Amino acid sequence: MPGVTSETVRPRWWFALRGFVFFLVGGGLGAFAYAAVSHRPDGVPWAWLLFGALVCATLSALSPRRRR
Repeated sequence: MPGVTSETVRPRWWFALRGFVFFLVGGGLGAFAYAAVSHRPDGVPWAWLLFGALVCATLSALSPRRRR
């Protein structure tokens, strides 16, 4: 691929970490916003949030990369 050097190609663990963090932060903010709007005292479902973040990280690490 022209224009792509070894410095611009990221390893798979980078995509997994990015997917994990985005899902965890987005899910946490979404759960917090839902609790604030609905006025329910329920806590954040941390186990399901962690499970979803792990699934997202696994899928983003195993999925094929985009080609330009």
